[in-house]
Amino acid sequence: MIVVHLMLFGQNSYSENRWKRLSSPTSADLRNCVFTDSLNGWAAGDSGRIIHTSNGGNTFVIQNSGMDFYINDIFFLNKRLGWVVANEFIFSGTTILTTTNGGINWSSQLFNDTTKIFRTIYFRDSLNGFLAGFGGFIYKTTNAGTSWFQTVIDPSEFSGFPINKINFINANTGFAGGGYIDVAGVIWKTIDGGMIWTADDYSAEPIYDIFIKNQNSIIAAGGDFEYGPQTCKSSDAGQSWTYELLNLFGQTYSLDFRTSAEGWMALGYSRTWAVSNDSGLNWTAIPTNDTSDYYAISFPDSLHGYAFGSGGSIMKYDPTITAVQMSGSKLPEDHFLKQNYPNPFNPVSNLGFEISELGFVSLIVYDVLGNIVATLVNQRKSPGIYEVEFDGRGFSSGIYFYRLSVNGKIFDTKRMVLLK
Repeated sequence: MIVVHLMLFGQNSYSENRWKRLSSPTSADLRNCVFTDSLNGWAAGDSGRIIHTSNGGNTFVIQNSGMDFYINDIFFLNKRLGWVVANEFIFSGTTILTTTNGGINWSSQLFNDTTKIFRTIYFRDSLNGFLAGFGGFIYKTTNAGTSWFQTVIDPSEFSGFPINKINFINANTGFAGGGYIDVAGVIWKTIDGGMIWTADDYSAEPIYDIFIKNQNSIIAAGGDFEYGPQTCKSSDAGQSWTYELLNLFGQTYSLDFRTSAEGWMALGYSRTWAVSNDSGLNWTAIPTNDTSDYYAISFPDSLHGYAFGSGGSIMKYDPTITAVQMSGSKLPEDHFLKQNYPNPFNPVSNLGFEISELGFVSLIVYDVLGNIVATLVNQRKSPGIYEVEFDGRGFSSGIYFYRLSVNGKIFDTKRMVLLK
């Protein structure tokens, strides 16, 4: 058995890389996801592609949506009831897909007014749902989508801006977020179950996601290419909002919290996460250590997380990799592989190494015949001082070698002895 714990010592240490890449059944871009529990989840995006897992990401399978154009949003109320909104061309109308068996079968309905273009869908329960998109229109259904009617938007200079996301605190109070790039980020609010909405601007750039922490605490996130990610936070159920520019590179497409304190944002083309360990007060960027752009992120509980992005990429959160918070150590001036300790060991030893620049790092253990017996690190890492715990249970006594490589160049190899 191999147990690996990565510990980073540096000026800024957050849960640096608890994500591992999963195999994907598609190469289509995946821009939206939803999980109803730790086992059941869906992702959707380009070319009408919908994928589903029922075993916590061990496998994903393609579901037949019956169409080949872009899916703007996907929402599941539980593991049976789900909805999709998709658009082929502007002014060709929005298609709504519905499933009652977890996506095994989807029924298709073209929205009756083809001048309305919707980009998000949300259901509060099995009967009451909402559609929103361009023009600031919000439509409601009270019969599971059999019919839709237009809600009332109090007129303002911002009420006609595009809407990207809807979320509700309870049966009466809900929010929608959207806006225009370089104009305003807008938040809509309802206190009567979605019949009447008011809209106002609260940020410099559009809102793309809304996370409800509790009855009073809400975080809306978005941004643009030029100024990066932003948040709008409320602690009084949306009566007032505080805007903050995060001064990070990227754009927030999706936001979720793993715990009440630890939040994650998918920042797309920057190939970084924005991570908060203090309930969203402060955010720090860490690399995804992947070559894809990630746009959607979901934590169904504190031990399970999933992210989806370009080229059908899928990543899963791995809670077995832990990180140590900052020490006062300076960043290394060169790459360096430390001698393991204790040595000899039984059965656990610590292997330390230092990286002076961003690069793809490999730390591999070999037996005396040169066979690979363990790959401890094989990913892109930021400059810092790291420590890996190697558990030799399951290995026979003897001499082993471990080798550090950075960007394909071997820097050092050291010997360690396992005695049982």
